[in-house]
Amino acid sequence: MSTYKLNTFLFLAALLFLSTAQSTRPLSRATLESQEEANLDKVCEEECLMRRTLIAHTDYIYTQEKHG
Repeated sequence: MSTYKLNTFLFLAALLFLSTAQSTRPLSRATLESQEEANLDKVCEEECLMRRTLIAHTDYIYTQEKHG
């Protein structure tokens, strides 16, 4: 009976070890690349907005000088 308990304990310990090892493994290359791409898209979006704002502001300044 004690062998049965020992085997059950070892099996549960191995199961616990494998489940924690799976959850703490590093991210795959594809996952990292998709996260980097999302961050790059966010940076590009902010930069694009800044450029559009600068162009609109510059256009406003030049049109005010011509009309005023």
